[in-house]
Amino acid sequence: MKPSTTRSLALLAGLSALGACHSSPPLTAQDRMGHYASTSDYRSMDRVQLTAAMDAGLLDVDRRKAELETMAQSLGSDVIEELHDREPKLIELRTDFVNELARLRAALDANWKDRRDDVVDAFTDLRKCLDKTYEEVLEQA
Repeated sequence: MKPSTTRSLALLAGLSALGACHSSPPLTAQDRMGHYASTSDYRSMDRVQLTAAMDAGLLDVDRRKAELETMAQSLGSDVIEELHDREPKLIELRTDFVNELARLRAALDANWKDRRDDVVDAFTDLRKCLDKTYEEVLEQA
């Protein structure tokens, strides 16, 4: 399967599990074609929806990173070295995102929208870095 198909299926499975825990309809951070929600989509979400979408996004990022690590192991030392060169930036951006998500959760109801853009921006940066890492690491194969 293509990585985008695999990502979509895993995200849908994760979102189904999240949907079972919430009374609202399941949310997706990606559409059925694997495209992520746009900033305007995130702006239209309420706090619970946004938090669920960001949690699903983090699970997807972690799963994709683990998938890339597994692929790198099977492709050889040059690929592993390329991944290791890029990991510090991924770790930094993931930490930034997790911190922003924690700030969103801690925000008062009246102020949560002030945190929304920071969370979405941090998620976008993390996702773009992971996508770029995939490209660069797999070019070494």
